[in-house]
Amino acid sequence: MGHLGVERTLTLIRDRFYWQHMQKDVEHFVTRVCECLKKKKPNKPTRAPLSTITTTYPFEMVSVDFLHLEKCKQGYEYILVVMDHYTRFAQAYATRNKSAKTVAEKIFNDFALKFGFPSKIHHDMGKEFENQMFTRLKELSGVRGSHTTPYHPQGNGQVERFNRTLLSMLRTLTEKEKTDWKNSLGKVVHAYNCTRSEATGYSPYYLLFGRSPRLPIDLLFNRAVEEKQETYEDYVTEWQKRMSEAYVVASRTAKKEATRGKVYYDRRIQGNDLQPGGRVLVRNLTERGGPGKIRSYWEDKVHIVVQRKSKESPVYEIKPENGEGRNRVIHRNLLMPCDHLPLEKPEKAAEQAIPKKRDSLEKKRQATRKRQPQDDSDSDSGDDYQLVYRLRPLVEKNSRNGEPMLNPRARVFQPQVTQQSNDYLPVDEGLEDNRYHGCEDQVPQPSFEAEPSFDEEQETPEQSPRSHPQRERRQPRMLTYETLGQPSVIQREVPVKDIHTKYCSSSFWRP
Repeated sequence: MGHLGVERTLTLIRDRFYWQHMQKDVEHFVTRVCECLKKKKPNKPTRAPLSTITTTYPFEMVSVDFLHLEKCKQGYEYILVVMDHYTRFAQAYATRNKSAKTVAEKIFNDFALKFGFPSKIHHDMGKEFENQMFTRLKELSGVRGSHTTPYHPQGNGQVERFNRTLLSMLRTLTEKEKTDWKNSLGKVVHAYNCTRSEATGYSPYYLLFGRSPRLPIDLLFNRAVEEKQETYEDYVTEWQKRMSEAYVVASRTAKKEATRGKVYYDRRIQGNDLQPGGRVLVRNLTERGGPGKIRSYWEDKVHIVVQRKSKESPVYEIKPENGEGRNRVIHRNLLMPCDHLPLEKPEKAAEQAIPKKRDSLEKKRQATRKRQPQDDSDSDSGDDYQLVYRLRPLVEKNSRNGEPMLNPRARVFQPQVTQQSNDYLPVDEGLEDNRYHGCEDQVPQPSFEAEPSFDEEQETPEQSPRSHPQRERRQPRMLTYETLGQPSVIQREVPVKDIHTKYCSSSFWRP
């Protein structure tokens, strides 16, 4: 009835049936056993406790991500965002694509040369970051790498939040400036770095350089520069004092804000911890074609929990229940327990095994074609091959004594006995079928039996139920020309023996 839920299903059942604990059984089946769990979105989405990332000094961890915008005049449509996790200092690079070579060029040839190599680079699982070249560059420079779980942008939340702020600042540009937003990108990012961050209590520029930036507004009002130090030692001492105080305040403020955000987030926790061996469903996010409004909310394949990656992080390693596929690392928010779902049926498992057999047969055919020598004429055929179908014969050889044995799958043959007359009947030359009368060896046997029709002058059905009516005997008609141009019909009596000799002779049937 459309899988409308517990209340509607229970109402339909109450009008027709009754048993003890009926409401409990219906609720258990609809919410835990029915196959519609894979299709429908749960009323309360799963939410695991929030885990925070803590850093203690600048460039301990750098977060990177790509932001896609409208294409501007020069063909730039991507922004590579690089952000320091401790100071919140950000850099943005406009790019025409988001290839691995572009990422390595901006990070290792620009950012690292200006601010030094970071201790760790954190990113998502995009192919522009997860590749051999980027991994090799991190190994050579001594940079550790970390990535988020699939389809979980909250794992890189700091840079994702900056993307939201950056887009809101770019929207304030005029329509003319938006068509060439690349020229305004650096100014917008510099304005962000010079403003105070609520997470640290200082501006990212101050935490990185130890002083406030000199802005155009300072030049307009001729604002005095901070007190100058006479010697380098005095400047270094004063700088260390300011930075020590700023780092202490920034760390305390960041910890306070992280705790406040965790408390607010954990108020809506939904779901329990998963145990190894439990059955779970994975959120269906891989298929992105079309609107996807009626797409199944969960994947059809059931997975088994292998282990939890760490006690502090709600990340689990899972594997397919049927053993076909690789292990995956998924966040708890994308998993739903399904221990009560029925196991896969044997028929379904057999259907899934058919492609494997086909693949093995294809491999055998390819190996056979490689072993057999080919002519020059067949060299251009490529991988084309011809399928040969072998039909099971009606008569098979017995494996014991070599005698023929009937195929048990063949339909039983029942011969039909009909009464035939040995007399030869005269035939009409205008009918080609009459040529076969009297020639039993050459007459093709029909594959069907005509319905008998009985006349009053012939035998009754009780005497001969399978007998056929005799053909009406007619004298052959012959055309002759007694007068030129005026044919006439003459009825002549031709002996039956002469007709049999004429139509059954080998010279008549010879082409």
